[in-house]
Amino acid sequence: SGSTDRLSPEAPVPVVKIDSQFSVLGGAANVANNLAALGANVSLLGVVGRDDNARIVNELLEAKGIANQLLDADIFTTVKTRVISRNQQMVRVDREEVFSDEDAFVNHLSGVLSFFQGSAIIVSDYAKGVCSSEAMKVILTWATNNDVKVLIDPKGTDWSKYEGAFLIKPNVKELEELFNTSIENTNSEIAQFGKEIRSRYNIENVLITRSEEGMTYIHDEILHVKSRKVDIYDLSGAGDTVIAVLVFLIQQGEDISIAINKANQAGSYVITKPNTYAISNTELNSLN
Repeated sequence: SGSTDRLSPEAPVPVVKIDSQFSVLGGAANVANNLAALGANVSLLGVVGRDDNARIVNELLEAKGIANQLLDADIFTTVKTRVISRNQQMVRVDREEVFSDEDAFVNHLSGVLSFFQGSAIIVSDYAKGVCSSEAMKVILTWATNNDVKVLIDPKGTDWSKYEGAFLIKPNVKELEELFNTSIENTNSEIAQFGKEIRSRYNIENVLITRSEEGMTYIHDEILHVKSRKVDIYDLSGAGDTVIAVLVFLIQQGEDISIAINKANQAGSYVITKPNTYAISNTELNSLN
């Protein structure tokens, strides 16, 4: 972040004088960070490059007490750089690469699962090559055989690879991409598409996040949860908080409808904070 008080002479863009910079965990690592902040015992599996940014990721994970099961590969570690001035994002620069060595990751994944002793797996799919059909098959088969819940934050249009998961959490934009149609963000329309997902992909629980309209949960019954109005500071990472809180509470034995309400409140809370924000157990318990 920094200050800006003039335009560049080279192009009609502001000049930002950087006075501070910092790194935070993002993507699936932000989900892990949220779980760790809540007090969960969490392990992160994914792919990073062999570069300085991978070292930063490793250091941040270690500082948060998050177990590291990352595969080192010959790619760029995904980094999203935001330039902020006067509390406003001026530009975002992404450096990322689609991972193509499916066999290497599936072998790594199989090895990690052979030692895994947790009770839930969250799959944060960013369509960057890691969550391939083969990888999902390995995860879901193993989870079924070991009575472990798999919860999906989906991406892309091939949802057949998620078939049989315990829960899936798309947003409205992801629904529109899946069904290749415009969807009205109304209770009835969202519920209709949610039912279709549940039956088509044999997914027991469907939770659709709907921005300012809250969430809709589709199971045998349908639950619409309204979103509270808040002053938005930063939207990044809210979906990560939602799925982290949801899993944490379900694994604590909480009723899923109560867990969804709490996750909705947590999502509204973190967007009032700057950057990606990991909610603590104390903060979560104070929400009502």
